This record gives sequence, structure tokens and C-alpha cells, in this order.
Amino acid sequence: MSEMKISPKVLYDRIGARYRGRPVSPSEKLWQLRRAARIASHNPSVETILEKSVAMLAKNRHMPGYFNRCPVAAGIFGVHALKNSAVALVHWSASDRRARLMELKWRSDEPSTALQQILRYGMFYLFCRVHRNELPVRTRQLVDARHVALEVVAPRSYYRGFDGRRFVAETSKELDRFAKSKIGEALSMSLLVLAFPRTFDRVPFRNERLPEMLAGRVDE
Repeated sequence: MSEMKISPKVLYDRIGARYRGRPVSPSEKLWQLRRAARIASHNPSVETILEKSVAMLAKNRHMPGYFNRCPVAAGIFGVHALKNSAVALVHWSASDRRARLMELKWRSDEPSTALQQILRYGMFYLFCRVHRNELPVRTRQLVDARHVALEVVAPRSYYRGFDGRRFVAETSKELDRFAKSKIGEALSMSLLVLAFPRTFDRVPFRNERLPEMLAGRVDE
């Protein structure tokens, strides 16, 4: 699991090292809650089908609070730099100002890669919040979250052989400490690895089963 030994601080510092004190091409899409539901005619990935199916249901009021393809770095380092970096799914609860940033996986990559990806997106979130007065995010609801949960969500089979639970638990604590060192007690953060129910294991699937993605922990 040596490839997982990257701390939130290291990821954050890498972002900061590229920043020049102001965004190169400020983008109004940065950390914007949106629902991109159109699926291209070519064969998309299973993750894309799932993500956009959730967006379709959300647009039709079946999954309130869900959004997708939330840009994490648009315009910070240039017009084209990291323009495709986006959180697959976001759940935003305005009443208690809690956000879930979700990296969806089916068979692509592996858990360690997915964990690094969602941690990286989490550090972009934190960086944008620290630099909110320089970036076009001051009116973003997400930037005022009280808690942000970083989650990898996948079928149970995706985690077969995965032995990173200790890493997840330790990194979650480190993540929260680091977030508080930057923002203070106004923000807490966590890292979770979640699994779909055992019966949710194949595609195509019926739309009415999609809300089951409010998944349980892997060890449940």
C-alpha cells in the first residue's frame, strides 16, 4: 500500500506550489453545483452511466440534493489546465451545510488510486476555500460547508483484497486536523470508503434502484 502514503498536506502543498497568487483564467464554473445529465451516443464508462443517471433523477426531483461533474480547478492555472477535473457526484444538504464529494468506481482503477483522487479533489476544495477572496467562489454554497466528507463509492467486489482500512481511518483524522489548521473550527472533513448494497452489482439497472447508492460502509 506504499502508493497510498500521500498525506493531505503533501497534496495541498503541490497545489499551492503551482499557484501564482491569483487565478490565471477565473472560471464561474469553479465549485458550481450543477446537473449534467446528457449521455453521449458513444459507449460511455459504467461510472459515467451511473453518475449521469443520478443527475437525471435529481433533475426530476427523485434524488434531491444530488449534483454531478462539479469542477474543482477550472481556471485556476489556465483556461485548459485541469478543466476536466471534477467531482463525479456531490450531495449538498443546505439545511445543515454538509457536503459529500463522491468518487464513483465500478471496475476501473483500484481503491488506492480512487482514494488519492478524492483526496486530491478535497485539497482543491480546501485550497479554494482558503483563497476564496481571490477566486470566483465567494457565493458558492459549498464553500461555506460545515462538514465535507470525501468518499469513494463502488461495488463490494471492487474492494476485494483491499487492506487499506487503517490508512482510511488514519488519513481521515489527519485530513480533519489539516482542514482545521487552515480554516479553524468552522470546517471539519472526513474520508470514507463506501460500498453499494450486495444486490447492486450489475449494469444496466433500473432507475428506481439508484437511490440505493446511499451506501453503507464496506465493513457493514
